Amino acid sequence: MARTHLDRKNVALGALLYRLRQAIDVYRVIGLNVAGARRLGGHAISAKFFGFVQILCLDAIAITICKIFEFENPKKPYRLNSISGIMARLAKRRLTAVQGKNIERFGRKYGNLSACSNPTEFLGATIQAFKIQHEVSLRRLREFRNQSAAHSQFGTKIKNLPSVAAFEELFEFAADFYKLVSDGI
Repeated sequence: MARTHLDRKNVALGALLYRLRQAIDVYRVIGLNVAGARRLGGHAISAKFFGFVQILCLDAIAITICKIFEFENPKKPYRLNSISGIMARLAKRRLTAVQGKNIERFGRKYGNLSACSNPTEFLGATIQAFKIQHEVSLRRLREFRNQSAAHSQFGTKIKNLPSVAAFEELFEFAADFYKLVSDGI
């Protein structure tokens, strides 16, 4: 059972990651097996069914990634179970040398080669650099979420969405962050 507010936020992030992993997997399986899905049962309804499921997965992917990578907004103090929500909690903690080394290892994995004199700031810089590196994918997912998945605007088309490889990169970073907080902090 989660003992601290940080633990509860991280457990909630883990639940989002579980949902994201399922949605990416189902989206990919259907996409790789389009011909097989059309032949399933020999009915045209099969293709429509699997197309519908794939769109639901795409909605779930966009919404979940946006939840994971959304920022805390001081004007709207929602209690987010996002990476930034967890970072807000980490800023209130005093970290040990071992925890600092774990953070440094995480940062190095994601290309942060700067000095790690303040682990929390170092982690924040690593996250910010990752978000900048994936800014186009995150922006496209936010646009899709806002225009299609969350608010169905007339004439919205699915275009310019990131690849499944981009979904995987975003998932891997978030999953590694979750593991860092769970195991290393």
